[in-house]
Amino acid sequence: MHPSQYGIYVFVACFCYLIGSIPISFIAGKIFANLDIRTIGSRNIGASNLVINGGKIIGIIAGSLDCFIKGAATIIFLDVYIGFSPFVLLVGLITLILGHNWSIFLGFKGGRGIATAYGTLIGLQMWEQLVLMTLFFGIVGRFYVYKDSAIWCLAAMASLPLLCFVFGEEIHVIIYSLLLVCILISKRLMSNYDAIPRGAVKSTLINRFIFDRDIFSKDSWIKRGLG
Repeated sequence: MHPSQYGIYVFVACFCYLIGSIPISFIAGKIFANLDIRTIGSRNIGASNLVINGGKIIGIIAGSLDCFIKGAATIIFLDVYIGFSPFVLLVGLITLILGHNWSIFLGFKGGRGIATAYGTLIGLQMWEQLVLMTLFFGIVGRFYVYKDSAIWCLAAMASLPLLCFVFGEEIHVIIYSLLLVCILISKRLMSNYDAIPRGAVKSTLINRFIFDRDIFSKDSWIKRGLG
């Protein structure tokens, strides 16, 4: 590989990491709701916490920006307008999610990456996978089987590599889907470096893996810091 090609990889990695690191929900909470979402509710630095504690409109706008601007628009720019090679694009995809989940602007803390990840799939034009995941997990699962969306996000994540294989995606997309699952699950388990109570390691990690929180009760979890 020519040295200049290494420079392209480094540039794309840094560019996408910094774009991903922009904490849209945190900024929106500060400006429009005068709150620090790191200290209330689930303390997740993402749109879901902002919807609950800052207002639906602000939260939905922030989540949409994470999805369509940070995720989709960035990847379309790199892929369609710039035309980077598949593996340069792969580096961009991964570092974009890493930036969102571990933002350099927030002490390497961040959101869960779901909206941004969804946006990257839009940017890659993975329409079959998006339709199936949204239909079966986002609509049927969430509204007709069990109402806790965290479980269905996990199910959708787990299904993505298989769906990529079934629909014959290119190798860099399949690799991305596998790495994305690892990153999103790692974020669940690590949370934002929250301490695990002594004697509750097993139950906490199980709850984090399945429900994306430290305890079973969602209501108690999202109301932390509100009283």
